[in-house]
Amino acid sequence: MKTIAIGSIFAVLALMMVAPSAFADHATVEVSIPAGSSSPGCETTNECFIPAEAVIDVGSEVVWTNDDTAAHTVTSGDIKAGGPDGNFDSGLFMAGKTFSHTFEEEGEFPYFCLVHPWMQGVVIVQAAHGDDHDDKMTDKDGEMMDHGEPAMAMTADGSWMVKIHADKPTAGEELVLEVEFESADGKSDHANYEITATQDGQVVLTEEGHIHPGDTGLHITDALSSDSPVDVQVTILGFGLPDADPATWTGPKGETISARVVPEFGQIAMMILAVAIISIVAVTARSKVIPRL
Repeated sequence: MKTIAIGSIFAVLALMMVAPSAFADHATVEVSIPAGSSSPGCETTNECFIPAEAVIDVGSEVVWTNDDTAAHTVTSGDIKAGGPDGNFDSGLFMAGKTFSHTFEEEGEFPYFCLVHPWMQGVVIVQAAHGDDHDDKMTDKDGEMMDHGEPAMAMTADGSWMVKIHADKPTAGEELVLEVEFESADGKSDHANYEITATQDGQVVLTEEGHIHPGDTGLHITDALSSDSPVDVQVTILGFGLPDADPATWTGPKGETISARVVPEFGQIAMMILAVAIISIVAVTARSKVIPRL
């Protein structure tokens, strides 16, 4: 199981404390143009852009990074329906460079590379706080609970999005946590994971979880001793049937997503190790590029 220590992540938390609204309301999603995408073939596995389908909220930003050796474009439009539509266009950008665009309206925004037209992707923009559950879930007593924007992190390979929902921690009360997995290709699978929560250095929750396709995992901590932040870690064990040999499980294994539930926000402020992993890979490959967190 991989363990990753990121000292600079505390700087991210400090920025969140100064400007919580920026982190609470909007997010930045990274999309990679992988090596070899300039040659036909990536379209057969839908990996010309990784992830090929990015789901974001209104006001969020998508950053495309050219990890290939060839130059590319990110041009909005459907090549099968007339080509460019003028919503956004990177122009030609070289290896190691990035292009970003902030989406202010709901909808589906297909895009492609003008130079290599087999390369196609889509950005799906949903209303802020939009969710299949309307950001609500059932607590241990069966009553509906209203939650703010979930913490979200993409796995390092871009194949899965992990969402963590929570209320603010309150002394003397249990904290309800909801874990949700969404695949980039839209396919569902059984998710296996471990979840741990600590407050003031004390473990208040530790258990293994399993989520059936399309469901969410519900976890309840012990009664909290204070209103202090609660640190949550979700470690991905793999995807597959729970009674199968874990060696046969697929997808990323051993990656840890970390979040901090901060009472001042009333929702989760993310310290995302998965994003940090991606940033470290980017810095290693291109030392001149400053990671975006």
